[in-house]
Amino acid sequence: MTGQIIYSVKGESDELKAAVASAQATFKFFWRELSWEARRIVKSLDMAAVKMSFVLDADDPDIPAVENMWVTDIEFDGESISGVLMNSPRWLSSLNASDPVTLPLEALNDWMFVRDGHVYGGFTVDALRSGMSTDAREAHDRAWGLDFGKAGSVEVVPAEEGQTPRLLSRSLDLPQDQKTLAALERTEHPMALNMRGKVEEELAQHPEAIHDLDAEGWLLLHREVLAGNYTVVRALLRHGADPLTPNCNGQTSLALASVAGWPRIVDLLEGKDSDESGPIEPKGFPAWPIGLALVVPALACLYYLVVEPLRAAAAGHSVQIQGPVSFAGALLLFGYGWVCFSPWYFRLRARTPQAGGSRVLDIVAVISLLVLGFVLHDCLESYVIGLRR
Repeated sequence: MTGQIIYSVKGESDELKAAVASAQATFKFFWRELSWEARRIVKSLDMAAVKMSFVLDADDPDIPAVENMWVTDIEFDGESISGVLMNSPRWLSSLNASDPVTLPLEALNDWMFVRDGHVYGGFTVDALRSGMSTDAREAHDRAWGLDFGKAGSVEVVPAEEGQTPRLLSRSLDLPQDQKTLAALERTEHPMALNMRGKVEEELAQHPEAIHDLDAEGWLLLHREVLAGNYTVVRALLRHGADPLTPNCNGQTSLALASVAGWPRIVDLLEGKDSDESGPIEPKGFPAWPIGLALVVPALACLYYLVVEPLRAAAAGHSVQIQGPVSFAGALLLFGYGWVCFSPWYFRLRARTPQAGGSRVLDIVAVISLLVLGFVLHDCLESYVIGLRR
């Protein structure tokens, strides 16, 4: 919107306050759309932005208490909204256009995205347009070069082809508004439905994607819950995703669903959703044969390293004890095999921080087994020497 004519009114009318409240209540639909836009190879949106309220110097009587400015390149973490200023501030001298900004979710004033020239969202914009004369409103729309729809109603989700758009009143105070919102919350994004089979296939082929945190300390489950992608969330849970694992901010999936306002996903995470069929067995080759193939030779090695020297020493024969590296290697082999029988290890692993390409739990486990191998070697050596005396 840089370079566009910005229309404003003095004061904060009840209509504008109601519009801001409606924008905050429906922000989840904006974020869901952006979550899918990020995955599109060919982008669908012409523009997506939020209007944020920046608090100004309350002691200066010559400027307003807040300055509302549009921000694009949006990121949202359940607590704060980040992006880039689209325009230079009028009063806030510390910022310029294109500066990065981060504000709490409570500072959200409005949101909108544009597809094929049609505006979705824009509650405060509608409040301003509704107060204009017909000529002024037409001039406003021409200045923006966008189709804002009929004044007094707002569309938050694009209608499917051939379907009637679901319109909301600006204040969301009509009985029909609540029914429409409930229906929109239950309606999956078209891309989620189209990718349902692909999601199941990818999770089966790459189970590590379910449990590994990304570079920012989030599980895939956290991302999908915040975006309200019910189908993907259900698939992740069925493949073993842990809803109790917190992200880097300490937020669980349930907390994110509550903050965003996705009641159906809240019910799913709490086990109240009747559509949920429960966890499924992972596809592919089971882990226990691999574990068995590792544990058996590991136990054989430990028998050779520990039991045989003890028996020989007890019989008074000459004993040659292998080096500590052999003991550590046998214990590592046993540990890797034992993990294949222990699904709880991976659940615990998902809750520990990443350290490079590994998890802290992995590093601690390896170091512990190495130390235990050296300790076992030294103890055995001391015991055998004691028997010789």
